[in-house]
Amino acid sequence: MYSWPTNHTQNRTSTLHRKGRANGKEKVNVPDYPVLDNGTLAAATLLEENGRLEWTHINKKTMREPARLKTGKSVVVFPATRPTPLQMPSMSITQRAEQGANFLRTYLPDIDIAGELIREQLSEDAQILRQFQDFDPYVGNQLEAIVQSDSSDQSTSLAFPMGELSRDLNISTLLFSEAKGASLCPSAQAIRTFDTPIQQITASKLKDVGGNQATYLAVRTFGATSLLEMKTPGMRVKEVGSITSSDTGNQQVVDVQVSASPFDMTLVNNQGTVYKYDATTGSNKMRVVRHAPIPSSFDLFWRLELTQSPDTCLLMSKSELKELDFRTEDSALNIYAAVSNEVLTSVEDYQADQTLRLCSTDRVIWIDRRFTAKPLVAFKHSRSFDRSLEAKTIATENGHLTTLSSRKNGLLTIYDISRSQGNLARVQASPYCLTTSANGGIQTGHRFLRHPLEQPDSPMTFFRLSEVGSIHAFQLSATDVGEPSFSWSEDVRRLHIQSANLREEISSLGLQEPTEVDMFPAYEHFFRAHRQRSETDAEEAAESLYDLVEKAPSYWQDLNEPVDCVLTTYDILLRSGDEPADFTRADFLTESVISSTRGYRAVLQGRVSAESLKKDAPWNYDLTNTLSKFDADVSPDIRTIAERLRRFDLKSGEERFASSLRRESEAREQLALDLTLSHHIYSPQPFSMKNDANDELESMTKTLSLEDEAPQMSFGYLRLNPKDDAHDAEKDLIPAGVRLLLKDWDVGTDLREFAYRDPYGEDPEDPAPLRTWKKQEAVPKERPVVDVQRPPPIVASSTSVNPFGAGRRFMSQDPNLQYRPPPIAGSQPVGRNVGLAEMSQDVVMASTQVLPGAYGGRPAVKKKVAKKRLGGF
Repeated sequence: MYSWPTNHTQNRTSTLHRKGRANGKEKVNVPDYPVLDNGTLAAATLLEENGRLEWTHINKKTMREPARLKTGKSVVVFPATRPTPLQMPSMSITQRAEQGANFLRTYLPDIDIAGELIREQLSEDAQILRQFQDFDPYVGNQLEAIVQSDSSDQSTSLAFPMGELSRDLNISTLLFSEAKGASLCPSAQAIRTFDTPIQQITASKLKDVGGNQATYLAVRTFGATSLLEMKTPGMRVKEVGSITSSDTGNQQVVDVQVSASPFDMTLVNNQGTVYKYDATTGSNKMRVVRHAPIPSSFDLFWRLELTQSPDTCLLMSKSELKELDFRTEDSALNIYAAVSNEVLTSVEDYQADQTLRLCSTDRVIWIDRRFTAKPLVAFKHSRSFDRSLEAKTIATENGHLTTLSSRKNGLLTIYDISRSQGNLARVQASPYCLTTSANGGIQTGHRFLRHPLEQPDSPMTFFRLSEVGSIHAFQLSATDVGEPSFSWSEDVRRLHIQSANLREEISSLGLQEPTEVDMFPAYEHFFRAHRQRSETDAEEAAESLYDLVEKAPSYWQDLNEPVDCVLTTYDILLRSGDEPADFTRADFLTESVISSTRGYRAVLQGRVSAESLKKDAPWNYDLTNTLSKFDADVSPDIRTIAERLRRFDLKSGEERFASSLRRESEAREQLALDLTLSHHIYSPQPFSMKNDANDELESMTKTLSLEDEAPQMSFGYLRLNPKDDAHDAEKDLIPAGVRLLLKDWDVGTDLREFAYRDPYGEDPEDPAPLRTWKKQEAVPKERPVVDVQRPPPIVASSTSVNPFGAGRRFMSQDPNLQYRPPPIAGSQPVGRNVGLAEMSQDVVMASTQVLPGAYGGRPAVKKKVAKKRLGGF
């Protein structure tokens, strides 16, 4: 047997040269077989022809290029029986957890479930659903063709699920006549109903044409796998056996295959364990052929394929393909191992040409059944990552063609790769794609079918089962193609009419019906009638606007009720009028006579200005500079703002009416008016500045005290609002820790000049002041030098001096006094400049110095008498 030359060295790994950190980190496995791609040569060799060696390549045609297949019109041969799946709105895990917790509190108030537990369960559920939406390993092919050889006419039928829950088995007959050919006669009634939805349907293959073989059907559902025997008269079925998860190691079955000769069934569960079921034996019908691999794979994808030999089968996972021998347990022959970033999706053992068709997410691979050590050839399909790709072989008048299909779309790719006996595999025609007008949704099953009594060159019919239960069909042929023939009974016609009204039932929401409402009156009311009323009201409220403009400058003198918030110019103008009676902080949303054309003109002419309002206001501030940082159109002049807003005008033209231009101008003026009236803010109470001299003296006195009580807080504008009447003192509202942190922050000072000094880490020899009470520098006052070796002299005075009054004079007269931190615990150095020493020299206080005299001195302590030593040496 000839093969294309390849590299047979052991090291088939090449390193891609990349720049940066990825240099030499990615390795690509070089296959030892030709891998074709569009536009590449891939393989070439020397062959002897007519006594001479000549070069030949894999794309060289050995015969005339055959005609390409064509598709006919797609028709619906069976109506839908299920509603379209409801598209649930996307919500975050947090939102779903809140809805679940709300449901539990409403309908199950006695059950207390933590929100974290609900969130964890929803997160795990969302992760599993996301994985199964991409690919569900439990879903198999749900459309199967059944060919019965025990009947005289080799009757053919289609088996598929139907019903809203997809658990009813329908078997429809495909009749053949010389005039019309094959024609599908679907049935509206199901022959069997299962407890759970159907996931896979497979039938035994006809091996000997003309032989008398029974036909068996395996139906795999969520709950069990049922083995059915087909009865020819009346299309009846008889259950031969049933397999549940307890028979397969408490694991669900992911694939099943049926063989009629000998009569048995092969199954594989989601862990990779393979079982043989023999219905003809006694009680022990299940036998383990291959145990699950250790360590077990986390992927649940496993597929089976029967071979021509009854003693072997093919087992495929996502990464490798093996051949199992039923005569010995756990014996497997490795056929193919997937390369990096490649996932196997399907395998077919086509017995007519002894070739395996293996499909992956990257390529389609042809392997000789008699020599599986190396694939013959592979072709990259260049499709996106799709684990539902499937490669199947069909027999046409041009030979055996390989088709590539997917459940996610209706695209068919045709490959023509074949070889004669003992010759090289060649590409007879370039791959091409076929598209159909079939339903483009997700497909749950497909099948190529030609009636056994039809000619080999007759068109092949392709059936596709959609997710709503409808079957679409079209023909494939290199010559003329037509439409598939089918015949509907009255029951099927009624079923087709009912399918148009199928809806997804969601409690009371399923009863909703579409209703058409004319919204023109609502638009007429809001846009046309409301505008006409506004223009009429503006004419009638002209006098009210003039009165309001005259009362606005005297607003602060006429203020009777306290105001608890900051006001803008618009708020003052609104409150100067008679309406509204109750004022709120959302008055800027209130419609008034100010928001009119006359109001714009009054501001433009200077009749309403911020200068007349802020002269009597306790506090005011201009926000123009602040607002200009956010919007470049802000300006102190209302005319400038209106001009800058013209860049947002609509494009002028002949098609615009005068009313449109007038409305655009009024809208621009109103926006400029709103921005201008929000530039200045006013407050009925001023901001508190720094403490006065009395508070400073009190703070110093508390500093000199030995108590650790923090000073009280002083506020600028905002005040504390106690929620409990029990808080009588302000210190009860503010914790001591907060007061200690904020005691060095003066109200009214510039925040940018504040510097925090850590009292624990500073040098005691040179303590830095935290802040200065008076910034103006004064002439320093000369002070006498204090002799630290002698006590200070006593100052006698004939007049009584008030020490507190002296303290106040001292604070007001001495400009150099600075607040310093309290002295650090421990001994103080001599000559340290401490404010307490300065105060003791200027303030006349009671002296505690011990003076000589009869009553002033302390009695002298008697000298201790030394004891006489007694005794001798």
